[in-house]
Amino acid sequence: MKTFLFGLMTLFLYCACSQSGSSRRSATEADVPADSLVTDSLQVDSVTAQALTEDIDQTFDDFVYAYTQDERIQLLRTHFPLPFTKDSVRTLIPREEWIHDHLYTGDEYYHLLFDREADMDLEKEPDVSHVYVAWLYLDRQAVRRYHFTREDRKWMLEGIEERSLRDNPNEDFLTFFYHFCNDSIFQREHVRSPLPFITSDPDDDFRVIEASIDVNQWFAFRPVLPAGRMTNINYGQKYDARSHTKIVAFRSMGSGYSNTLFFKRRGRTWMLSAYEDLSN
Repeated sequence: MKTFLFGLMTLFLYCACSQSGSSRRSATEADVPADSLVTDSLQVDSVTAQALTEDIDQTFDDFVYAYTQDERIQLLRTHFPLPFTKDSVRTLIPREEWIHDHLYTGDEYYHLLFDREADMDLEKEPDVSHVYVAWLYLDRQAVRRYHFTREDRKWMLEGIEERSLRDNPNEDFLTFFYHFCNDSIFQREHVRSPLPFITSDPDDDFRVIEASIDVNQWFAFRPVLPAGRMTNINYGQKYDARSHTKIVAFRSMGSGYSNTLFFKRRGRTWMLSAYEDLSN
């Protein structure tokens, strides 16, 4: 009988201890959100981090494609808490509140602004260490800029800012360009005719054709113009409010799309002075 009672007591104590241990483990796991567990694993698993980000930093274009397509890479290559400045008011975005951002890679093409043709080579410059990716909201005269820097040969998002385009060196041109894109009559009045036109030779990939088109042909051949917003990627090009030339380049990621519009200032306004379509 004593042996039987001793066995029951042992079984009771074992069950009690098992339930207590199970409760402690459940409480601990319940207190840690699933997102935090994923974030912690990204922070500590250096092998995974290296595998994910290997060979994505050759150029900024290589990096930004990987950054926008893979949520894990985006978390690894964003400095948290991320500074966010809007109209001079600065806040910090914690990792757990970050929403995956595709930037401009979800669009058919993106745009770049230049003052000089020589600056267009910066797009392929391997030693660039600072890049600003901007959304230009032409319809409300505002800009949202993402600041990327290369640290120890690795690109990182350092901060985001939103501000008015007022006093921006491109303010005057962008005001004109918004009108140009959204008013066909205004556009017609601001296209040089005949318009110098350069395009790829369909019979020879290494040759271009130089010709000219009239304003009606411009409307037939022109690219799809941005209606309310456009991008701008600044690889280090400088802007001057007094510049008499502006270049708007249309590019795509991977498809070979390449259109470029050349504008010249005429008095207080601007004119489209040349058009280039080198898509392949």
